[in-house]
Amino acid sequence: MEFRTFGDAADPDCLFVLGWGNRPTHEPVRWLIDRLVDDGWRVHAATLPPHVTDVQRQWVRPVERYAADLDRPALLGHSAGGLTAAHADVDARTRTYLSPWWGEPPARQNPVVGLLARVPGDYRFLPSGIDDGSLLGAHATERQLRDGPDRVSPAFLRATRRAHRTLPRIGDDAVVFCSLTDRIVSTRAVGERVPADRTVLYDGGHELFSSRSREEHLPTLLAALEHGAAALD
Repeated sequence: MEFRTFGDAADPDCLFVLGWGNRPTHEPVRWLIDRLVDDGWRVHAATLPPHVTDVQRQWVRPVERYAADLDRPALLGHSAGGLTAAHADVDARTRTYLSPWWGEPPARQNPVVGLLARVPGDYRFLPSGIDDGSLLGAHATERQLRDGPDRVSPAFLRATRRAHRTLPRIGDDAVVFCSLTDRIVSTRAVGERVPADRTVLYDGGHELFSSRSREEHLPTLLAALEHGAAALD
């Protein structure tokens, strides 16, 4: 796992666990990082390895080890980063999730995918299903799609589904931002874990930072990082 730091060392820490395939150099991701820095955060961006067979070992524990050297960071997780952050034992000042991958959307909940997930081995032959920028948002770039994984293995599916099944309880101060038109993660899985008064809905695709309404929701996101659920009162 790779970590990059942005901002002034004197500023409070924000640990931003990026989504599957996201990189700090992607324009929409950097758009959000720059605005977090402008708001006075020292941002530590964690880039997840795109292929894993053990979520705890390869995603969660590296984040926990890195966070142990930070001073009660604001924890921000997007998509697979939201899955990782939810599992991570981190002494965080606040926890904010952007379209967290806590379950599969209905389109991927079919018997064929379930059978393929049982295939032995670790060969990446299954399409990721992320091949259209409109799934991500209006500001998504071709580079994001090119850089993102286009194939996954049955071992990856088994590992991530196990992480969904064993997801810890989401704390009462956590805030979630999501779109009801998201076709990459399950919005039902979000609704089952976080009540409506701690959920912020936005218009657009899977990525808030790529959505057409990102500027509109930026002040609320910054307030949630600072104050947690109290920002929504």
